[in-house]
Amino acid sequence: ATAAMAQVLERPRLAASGARPEDGVPDMTVISEIDEIGINTNLRTRYRKNQIYTYTGTILVAVNPYQDFPIYEKDTIEQYVGKKLTGGVPHVFATAEAAYYHLQGTSQNQSCVISGESGAGKTETTKHILRYLCEVTSSEVQWVQQQIMEANVVLEAFGNAKTIRNDNSSRFGKFIQVCFDKDNRINGCVIQDYLLEQSRITFQAQDERNYH
Repeated sequence: ATAAMAQVLERPRLAASGARPEDGVPDMTVISEIDEIGINTNLRTRYRKNQIYTYTGTILVAVNPYQDFPIYEKDTIEQYVGKKLTGGVPHVFATAEAAYYHLQGTSQNQSCVISGESGAGKTETTKHILRYLCEVTSSEVQWVQQQIMEANVVLEAFGNAKTIRNDNSSRFGKFIQVCFDKDNRINGCVIQDYLLEQSRITFQAQDERNYH
């Protein structure tokens, strides 16, 4: 807690020192003057360095690289276990760890809201969070975790389609509730889908397809 507070107190000093969007800082709260152009500049600078994740305080901004990066391996997961949100390189695993850490410490429900336009990477981000939680809570109930991961494949088959912007676009919203036992291990999952684009079943726009 002391280290986390020190980082928070450090932000005004960094901002006062004149951190610029052109520097590609990992946390945009340290930029002294920030606007929409500055945000885009900072994200672009980091993107060109293959740094696709950036913090804005506790919010994680992800820019879809449209290519595979070796930053989701098991050794990467281990780097974030037990670490504070701002204690390392910005990553979706850090967000997942923060939620799991507070779940353990407060015994209260935690939420991760994943939003973005079509093709932004919402579905993949959801998979990464689920995989992280499954890895850090792995035990003799691994079959439950495997079912959770494989359920996404079924949902994508019935609810994803090719659009002019995305070859695997989710045409529905979903709420995933991961359930934990008293030892903070995953023991089940509830997935609710909503707002399915039913019109796609009978009509598709030019160059688009029906559900997979």
